[in-house]
Amino acid sequence: MSEKQKILLWDLECTNLNADFGYILCAGVKELGKGTVKTFSVADYPAYKKDPTNDKALVKDIRDYLSEAGAWITWYGQRFDQPFLNSRLTYHGLTPMPPVPHIDGWRIAREKLKLHSNRLASVSSFLQIEEKTPLSGPIWIKASAGNPASLKYVIKHCKQDVLVLEQAFEHIRQLATSGPNIAIIQGKELDGCARCGESKLQSRGYRVTVSQKYRRFQCQACGAWTHGKPEKVKGIKAS
Repeated sequence: MSEKQKILLWDLECTNLNADFGYILCAGVKELGKGTVKTFSVADYPAYKKDPTNDKALVKDIRDYLSEAGAWITWYGQRFDQPFLNSRLTYHGLTPMPPVPHIDGWRIAREKLKLHSNRLASVSSFLQIEEKTPLSGPIWIKASAGNPASLKYVIKHCKQDVLVLEQAFEHIRQLATSGPNIAIIQGKELDGCARCGESKLQSRGYRVTVSQKYRRFQCQACGAWTHGKPEKVKGIKAS
């Protein structure tokens, strides 16, 4: 059995959609299925009092914490959160994030569901799970300007985002047909489901391609489908 690694859900709250016009206010991180949301805030560091826009120590700590993971789970994180964090790290002359396997819930929703929007708020509403907390423009502006009460609200909003992300992921994870193997990350090698890690696989026929066939399995815990190694198929003899 291989070493078990953490699977971390995470989310950033930033002052702008672009890292050259904004900086990171806070981050929320939670281990999948365990514990509570850990937060990192720009206000936690001494440099904040002199310059509220200085997120150097913040981005370093976020990077170091996320680097311990065997996989990440985000929502639109492959196209926003990870590039934004890497941009801020680069700006401060720090080394980038490591190449950790990344599961993006937005990508699963876009490819496997048919909704009017693939935003986390829309998907959570469709699934009838917890809602994201509202975040108005004035609160965002005040938090960006260093207002303590507004920043505290943004941190609370970030925590809720991570909790909603986890619930949404639990609902749609079985739809994924690609991405890192959760069983291997959890130290179960190939004895568990690739999507949830549970060792409750039931053989259900074969998946056949042009030249190969694979034994098909369905997880009795989450419902996800997966397949085994290719099996030998008799070739057509030349006449």
